[in-house]
Amino acid sequence: MNSLTKIGLFLLNAMAVVWLTACSESSVPDAADPQAAAPNRLPVRVSYLEDKAPSLYQTFIGTARAANRVTIRSQVSGRLLEREVKLGSQVKQGEVLAKVYNPGATPQALAAKQRWQQARVQVSQAQRDYDRIKSLYEKNVASIQEMESARSAVQAAQAATDAAESQYVQAQQMDAEQTIRAPFAGVITATPVEPGEVIQVGQPLLQLADPDEVEIEVIVSDGAAASVAAGDVLTVRTPFSGERQFAGVVHEVTPFRERGALPTVIVRLADAGLIPGTTVHIQFESALAGQFVLPASSLVKTGRQQSAVYRVTADNQVELVPVQPLQVINDKIVINGPLQAQDAVVVAGNHQLYPGADVEVVQ
Repeated sequence: MNSLTKIGLFLLNAMAVVWLTACSESSVPDAADPQAAAPNRLPVRVSYLEDKAPSLYQTFIGTARAANRVTIRSQVSGRLLEREVKLGSQVKQGEVLAKVYNPGATPQALAAKQRWQQARVQVSQAQRDYDRIKSLYEKNVASIQEMESARSAVQAAQAATDAAESQYVQAQQMDAEQTIRAPFAGVITATPVEPGEVIQVGQPLLQLADPDEVEIEVIVSDGAAASVAAGDVLTVRTPFSGERQFAGVVHEVTPFRERGALPTVIVRLADAGLIPGTTVHIQFESALAGQFVLPASSLVKTGRQQSAVYRVTADNQVELVPVQPLQVINDKIVINGPLQAQDAVVVAGNHQLYPGADVEVVQ
């Protein structure tokens, strides 16, 4: 082989080495490029566990009503003579609302007054007789039996006077009940009886409500009723009247109204401005018996009656953590398990995962 041939072979070998070196360098991934370093990472979405006890928020619907309201009923029978107010009238405390005519109420009151006055006269006469006989007894003119008899007459007359006075007061009250007055200031909300109609004792005549103080009675679940007590403050919203917000104070929590009924909660508003009849939403927060709350999509089945979740580790891998589901509420699930606050739990994309898989957290 001559020298020219040797030089040609040497140049060909040198070019081959250079080409192989360039190819090998181009095939090495850049360590600064995370996509090139891990081309097979699986995209997932995560939820970070909160460091607080899980709570359930429930909203119940109610209708505002006047806290002070009353149905005014007749205490005497008779006929509705006059009605001084109309539906929607504003009235003051003590204002005359209506008058009932009972033909016997006024005469009975007058007769009772006369009997009482007559009994008082008899007491005075019996007292004078006793004083006279007592004076005679002290002078040894009257006997002890006569003095005791006079004393008994005074006591009997006084008892009769007391009974007559009680009957007079009762008859006077019945006479006064013919005039119906407002027990407090408010608005007339119902007038079930018209003037001229005959009424009986206890029959409703008017309904009165004070719109200045408003309350809401809502039927709630057992958990919501157990989560509040009298004096607690709840948020009251008006979703159909401008989305206004009020502070409501729990006034009463009733476990049940009747057998088999759900509990009720009465909330009174500390703020003015809510009109009775307005539909409102009241939000209740009740504690749940569990450690964490996660979307139901985070749960995976690992065997018969066994559940787990995927937790993302610091090196962007996933590990399978067994958990115990306790309660499902809407699209959430309450769980217990060896998890900690701020752990990243996979909530979407777990169908393609396996323990130790490389993942990429996406928004």
